[in-house]
Amino acid sequence: MKLLELEIHNFRGIRNLTIKPEGKNFLIYGPNGSGKSAVVDALDFLLTGQISRMTGKGTKGITLKKHGHHIDYSAEDTDVKAMVQIHGVEEPIEIKRNLSSPNDLICDDSVKEVINPVLELASRGQHVLTRREILNYVNADSNTRGKQIQTLLKITDVEETRMKLLKVRNTLKSNYQAAKNSRNTISAAINSNVGINSFDEDKILDFVNLKRKILGRTPIEELKSDKLKENLESQSLPSDMGINTRLLKNDIDKLQIIKSVENRENIRNIDVELRDLKAKISSDHNMKDALDHLRLSRLGLDLLGHDGSCPLCDTLWETDNLKEHLKNKIEVLTYAAENLDRMIKLSDELIIEVNQVLASLNEIIKSAEILELKEEINILKNWFNDLEILLSVLEGDNYPDPRFNGHLIEVLLAPVNLQVILDNIYSAAIEISPEPSDEQTAWDNLTKLEENLKNYEKSTNDCLKSFESYKKGEILLNTFLESRNSILNNLFAEIKDRFVELYRQLHGFDEMEFNALLVSEGAGVDFKVDFHGRGVNPPHALHSEGHQDSMGICLYLALAERLTQGFIDLIILDDVMMSVDAPHRREICNLLANFFKGRQFFITTHDQTWARQLQSEGVITSKNRIEFSNWTIENGPSMNILGDIWEVIENDLDRNDIPSAAAKLRRGSEEYFSQVCASLQAPVRFKFNGQYELGDLLSGAMSEYKSQLKHAKTAARSWENYDELERLTEIEDFSKEIFEKINLERWAVNPAVHFNEGTDFTLEDFKPVVETFHDLFSIFQCDKCGTFIHLVINGPRAEAVKCNCGNITWNLMDKNNKNI
Repeated sequence: MKLLELEIHNFRGIRNLTIKPEGKNFLIYGPNGSGKSAVVDALDFLLTGQISRMTGKGTKGITLKKHGHHIDYSAEDTDVKAMVQIHGVEEPIEIKRNLSSPNDLICDDSVKEVINPVLELASRGQHVLTRREILNYVNADSNTRGKQIQTLLKITDVEETRMKLLKVRNTLKSNYQAAKNSRNTISAAINSNVGINSFDEDKILDFVNLKRKILGRTPIEELKSDKLKENLESQSLPSDMGINTRLLKNDIDKLQIIKSVENRENIRNIDVELRDLKAKISSDHNMKDALDHLRLSRLGLDLLGHDGSCPLCDTLWETDNLKEHLKNKIEVLTYAAENLDRMIKLSDELIIEVNQVLASLNEIIKSAEILELKEEINILKNWFNDLEILLSVLEGDNYPDPRFNGHLIEVLLAPVNLQVILDNIYSAAIEISPEPSDEQTAWDNLTKLEENLKNYEKSTNDCLKSFESYKKGEILLNTFLESRNSILNNLFAEIKDRFVELYRQLHGFDEMEFNALLVSEGAGVDFKVDFHGRGVNPPHALHSEGHQDSMGICLYLALAERLTQGFIDLIILDDVMMSVDAPHRREICNLLANFFKGRQFFITTHDQTWARQLQSEGVITSKNRIEFSNWTIENGPSMNILGDIWEVIENDLDRNDIPSAAAKLRRGSEEYFSQVCASLQAPVRFKFNGQYELGDLLSGAMSEYKSQLKHAKTAARSWENYDELERLTEIEDFSKEIFEKINLERWAVNPAVHFNEGTDFTLEDFKPVVETFHDLFSIFQCDKCGTFIHLVINGPRAEAVKCNCGNITWNLMDKNNKNI
């Protein structure tokens, strides 16, 4: 789509405005506050039904219906209309939108099918770049940039899918972790009952059969909860209190052990090593990636189908091939496996210690509650709660936690007066509880074990099921991310390569080795750039504000080019040159002119120098630029159409208005030769106020032209290129004739502008002056591409004088590769 004509009525600060780009690049320039951005907003509204400037952060309370129309008119009085050219459609299409119904695009029904894809693409926002949006591409955090680019790519649904899969995975992981934690807690209680350090079915079975023997029954051969008391008669304590002081003493002894020197040293060593290992992994990005791959490969190996199929996509592999492939990946990651396995082992050792304390502590609290020892109960329950928090941290991924320092871990958060509390409880228990018999103790042991074993069997089953679900969720998420990243990173690689090409072209010799990183990272997009071979960093880490702006422009152009091709050829640049330095602004002109042929740029700027550069570099023609000034509420901006000066001068001459024609010729010539001097880097007599007159500029331009032409002839002679030497001599002869004529005629311009008694120019007097200036202009401009000739400099050397298309090219390097 290209813009042919635009009409704006009562929109924002515009009363009535009609412009006709005719499918070509178009420029509006003028001071800040003159209404330039209102035109951009009108185009935005026409294509999307919204004004992007009125959305996002900092726009609360600003609405389209309330603030979109001119302050003196209503929404019904406000509309934007355009004639556009659509690919594949021969005739122009008229589209219109009224502020009273912003969601409704008014157009002929017959063209809706071809216009809808354009509007859908425009809704993503990549047709317009404003100053504030540059930083969304460059300096934003990864997630913000990711959202911006995902919107452009129309892949927000991909992110939604990722978030849903992540939520499912996290839920399944939490379920599995909860089941695993429950089983660990129960197994710790069983270990405490039996008096062993780790769960061992054979040892537990031996313990059960020993108690059954005390109770006069035969051993059982299988450890199952419903078999423990098989054929046993119930035993009961003679005391109503129901406290077995032998079992209570066992639990108290276990808690007292945690404060022993040997035990504290063991826990301290485990904790220190675990902290160091976690710190090492956190600081090594490659190690973290390797651990993620290792976990995924192990999960995949656990879930392999019996027929050799992939556990995720069901793709069939030859027998054992996938298994071998995963084993090979795991073997390659041996260095990561050692760290991961050691970390798991250390965490498990601490978890076992905590669970064992919790198991005994739970039983002691039950006895204290029977004894109604409120103070002791309160202290022990607080300890119990602290231990549960520590356990959840250890079982998660957040250890070490600042709440738990090394000293607290050494004693597993035990209260300082632990011994006193335990002595109080035991003393109170033996006062009211008789010494239990061996049979009673055996029965009580089996009773506790029966309950715990029943819970263990259930939790083991739950744990297995939840682990299978979690593994599938983990593999599904990771495979989705790998596929997504592969596709997006291929796309980002294309965009990155184009971005690098544009940025190198923009900054020339200084950045010939420049490179960048643009990759998908989680929910965001990681963007880093090279800094003179010293490594890649975020753009705002080391680069200047001007470089950041130019990066934003280059990245935006690369994205827009890739994403809008074939649909929207219109790219709007709204005052994007705020901090780009002057030399690079000219290079941006070259980028737009030479790297984006076929695109239509709609540009606004308050920078008159850049406006001139856009014309001198052939981005904008003299007919397709307007100047805004003197904005008022009632009338909007005053508009000065800056067309071909020869046409308007000719109109003045036709009316015999010589002073007006002379004024336009002088003003136009001053503007023209200021651009010529900039292009040729011609020396001009410096003035502190920057007010250069026509004589200053004209002399500098002609002098530099003659000097470089002389250098080009010398270079051609050194190469013995006599055809080129002859061509340059002809150019020299022609330009010499024009220069001589202009020196004779230019005196007439200033007197013709003002009233001078005795100097009354007629049409016949002034027309030759105009014609001579017209010929003079043509010397500095290519008649094919319309751009000014300019000096090509590579590093410290001037290599050539040429136009943008190469039709005019003067080599300045002699045979010895020296500039003349």
